[in-house]
Amino acid sequence: MTARRARSAEEETDHLLRLYENDVPKILDVIQSQFTNVAARAQTLLQLAGLTITVTGFSGASIARSGRLAAILVVSGLVVVLLGASHSLGGILRIRWTTQLAPCSPREAILEAIRMRDHKTRAFSQSLVLLIVGLALYIGSVSLLLLTNLPDR
Repeated sequence: MTARRARSAEEETDHLLRLYENDVPKILDVIQSQFTNVAARAQTLLQLAGLTITVTGFSGASIARSGRLAAILVVSGLVVVLLGASHSLGGILRIRWTTQLAPCSPREAILEAIRMRDHKTRAFSQSLVLLIVGLALYIGSVSLLLLTNLPDR
């Protein structure tokens, strides 16, 4: 049997229970470290979004003055970056404690923690795509600024 990704949260839960010999605290520690990893990556996305917003404050007007397309690109890029940051805040950094789960079996607790992790992981992927698209639009606007200010020969 070759290693592969679990097909479902249920399959992953059963695998973890076998792998860690039903040591639920150990399994929940592993999942907690994954939550920490996703949150740290979300912080990186937010830092990039903050940097983009800051740079726009300094250079946005110059970019917009270089032409209509550049202005549209810088505004679009900024909006998409802000959407990515907002999605990161709401989908990843929003707090839902695993201890708030209603009393349930250890298997159900692990399964719900995995589902929560998977939700945050999907939100991270979506936020990352938004950030990349927003930065690409922003870079397009900066490129237009640079190209329109080439010296005449």
